[in-house]
Amino acid sequence: MHNDLDLVVYPAGATVFRRGDAGDRAYLVQRGSVEVLGEFDGREVRLTVLGGGELFGEVALLDEGPRTATVRTLEETVLIPVPRREVRELLDKSDPVMRLFLLVVLERFRDQQHYAGPPREPQSAANPTNARKNMMGEATQKLALAHGISGALAHDEFQLHYQPICNLATGDVVGFEALIRWQHPRDGLILPEHFLWVAEQTGLIRDVGIWTLEQACRDWPRLRTLATAAKPFISVNLSPAQLISETLAEDILKIMVRYEIHPSELKLELTETVMIEQPDLASRILSRLVELGSGLALDDYGTGYSGLQHLQTYPIGTLKIDRAFIASLRESPQSREIVQSSIALAHSLGMQVIAEGVEDERVRELLIEMACDFAQGWFYGHPKPLHEHMPAMRSAHGQAG
Repeated sequence: MHNDLDLVVYPAGATVFRRGDAGDRAYLVQRGSVEVLGEFDGREVRLTVLGGGELFGEVALLDEGPRTATVRTLEETVLIPVPRREVRELLDKSDPVMRLFLLVVLERFRDQQHYAGPPREPQSAANPTNARKNMMGEATQKLALAHGISGALAHDEFQLHYQPICNLATGDVVGFEALIRWQHPRDGLILPEHFLWVAEQTGLIRDVGIWTLEQACRDWPRLRTLATAAKPFISVNLSPAQLISETLAEDILKIMVRYEIHPSELKLELTETVMIEQPDLASRILSRLVELGSGLALDDYGTGYSGLQHLQTYPIGTLKIDRAFIASLRESPQSREIVQSSIALAHSLGMQVIAEGVEDERVRELLIEMACDFAQGWFYGHPKPLHEHMPAMRSAHGQAG
């Protein structure tokens, strides 16, 4: 038994493990060399020779089956053990689809080896372990969702719901936020938190994002007739994947020209993820968007990495305070202090502030006392498709004014 943290030194001719042994670790050759031996017609034959920097023993490590070959040293050799628990932690954090692919490859490798060693406990599809069953369920769900998202784009299954954004002091409707929904032919209306994560991980978010921008701009001429403020806007979310596209500004400009949207009427919402991961690229692309004349809003303020540095560095014109702080305004002195400080900070930097998740009159009054500019939430109206807004918005105006 080795200490997993230590290097292991083997003399020449030593057996590291034999075919059929349990495999609880892989090995990385730091110095020296080993031969990998298999069986053919009852004879032991050399399959390959591995030297410094090469890995062996990974098959049994990954699928927890017996060793598929015997490994011996050809000279004094120093090995670095790679214990199963460390690899398992990495696999647990990895993408479920990639884990499923790895599992299938390993099983096919085992089948091709016609392994005749000690029997392994079978893991058929009818009786998998709980961990494997969960993993396969995740992978199947993700693959099905990715396929479904592609189909939804092709068959026009996505739709936009619009939530009004209102002036806190006057109740005027200053704009709308466009929120995507999936009208699934079998499962009905699906909210974005149930499918956008797959779009983000598979790269489909770029196509979904462009569709959202185009649909919002297509709807805006009719939607803006419901606004009662002098300079209304439509607010559209941008994903981190979109924000690292060098063609984003040009794509947006083409859409605005196509639908005759004035740049000042388009507000683009983003989170801080891309600013943290690729700050130089983010700064360049965001500056291009501002040059077009569009406004930028920092969404979900207070829940991530938000700090003065980002507010000073990037050309952000609007701060959106997350609903988590707004919902607890009445009961939590800490939330009131965070919201008040955020509003004051934003105003000192020349920004406007939108409070998300406003659901009752008392919260609205508190935000007015704090000099918050705008608000959105159920108090002002639920997100609805364009065709449902025409009568509903007129009613909402009277209640909020």
